[in-house]
Amino acid sequence: MFGLEIAILLLIEAVCGAGGALAVTRLWRRAALEWKSAAAIGVVGGLALTLLAAQVPGLAGFVGHVGSAIDATARGAGGLTPGLLAGVGVAGLLGGIALICLVGFTRNPA
Repeated sequence: MFGLEIAILLLIEAVCGAGGALAVTRLWRRAALEWKSAAAIGVVGGLALTLLAAQVPGLAGFVGHVGSAIDATARGAGGLTPGLLAGVGVAGLLGGIALICLVGFTRNPA
């Protein structure tokens, strides 16, 4: 993948992670964070889960693992496929949700 394609994927991961974290803090008052803190935690969670998903052989094709056959085909065809974009977005969303829930549980254990 080229630099611009990687930047687009990182942006999608970050935005989806922040969106997931903001949605959880809006619906779940236990997290009790300001929107800037929640968005930053969501960005970190989105990027982290996508990085972890790229290491799992079954999920690597959905988030753009360089060694997978799907990514090699996408590079040959010219870049970002809808499946790759959706996979990165879902991984970012779930990562943001997971990390904000973890922070909410650790801040207010009762």
